[in-house]
Amino acid sequence: MVASAASPALALDYEAKPVKWVIESPVRLIGGLAGGIVTGAVSEPIDDGYHWSIKGTKHVAGKFGDENGTGQLAAGVPIGGSVGMVLGTAHGVPYGFLHGFKKGWEKPFSRWSYITMEDK
Repeated sequence: MVASAASPALALDYEAKPVKWVIESPVRLIGGLAGGIVTGAVSEPIDDGYHWSIKGTKHVAGKFGDENGTGQLAAGVPIGGSVGMVLGTAHGVPYGFLHGFKKGWEKPFSRWSYITMEDK
């Protein structure tokens, strides 16, 4: 009776999981760091800087009266665009590093660890 109750626990392969994790972890770590460095230093700061500058320009243009007006957009670029670009770039560095590291750990050296398009 004890043997039949313990047989499912005996059937589990406890040995293979830690060994597989130990073998895969250096590759995953290097893949995560590579993805984090590329995404955090290049890809995401450029992407966030661009998108936040557009949002900042449109926000300031909306405060001047018309979000799509030519004069309002021209006035919004130096104020909202530059602030949006600086803040977006500052936001993109840590976010990009964390995103690249997570995706690089899950799938080392995959294209998704170097870009952030699926999050948008």
